[in-house]
Amino acid sequence: MKSWWVGLGAASPFLLVGALPRPAPRSTPGAAAPTPLLRAMPEPLERCWARLQRRTTAARRDGQLPELLERIASGLRAGLALGPALMEAAQGAPHPLAIELTPLALALRHGAPLEAELERWATTPSSSPDVRLVAASLDLARQAGGSTSRAVDRVAATLRERRELQAEARALATQARASAGVLAVAPVVFTALVATIEPGAAAVLFTTPLGVGCLVAGAGLDALGAAWMGRIVRSAW
Repeated sequence: MKSWWVGLGAASPFLLVGALPRPAPRSTPGAAAPTPLLRAMPEPLERCWARLQRRTTAARRDGQLPELLERIASGLRAGLALGPALMEAAQGAPHPLAIELTPLALALRHGAPLEAELERWATTPSSSPDVRLVAASLDLARQAGGSTSRAVDRVAATLRERRELQAEARALATQARASAGVLAVAPVVFTALVATIEPGAAAVLFTTPLGVGCLVAGAGLDALGAAWMGRIVRSAW
């Protein structure tokens, strides 16, 4: 029990730092106002949450690209040129893809060249390999002319197949991630179990120099093993 109070006392400065009020962030034009949940988070956790949101938004947008290409191909088969077909497809685009396509379509309506707008879309900080592939394929279709609807349809089919393969790879890696998590947590759970059953062993572990050294070495090796296993699992897909 004494070790729990010591751990709580060691962690209290970090808890207090996270609870201290921070200056309100400067508002950025066009940026969404921070929610009360984000304002209540410690700054490192807030950055992680914002990064996760950006990643989730980008994944949703990439999932909407095949449908966008199919709408563009449908407009091309109806006799529209590539620019008007893209503008028409942008009108019905769902969120969050519409956030990126609305300025592009507006610029095209005001006479901006299609090549420049596709390049700008592909080079935005939030772009992804899928976005760059779509922009490059549309620019290539603009240059080649001819029967571009079939080429755009093939790019849409390629994106769908890629996403299906990625989903299958993630599903296959789920078991490996679970195994890595169990192996990383098992030493901590075993230490807590031994401390509950044998308080004397826990006292040696937390109060003697040899025990503290073993604890630090074990925690370091456990963290190293968890990072290594996580890297192996991530590289698998």
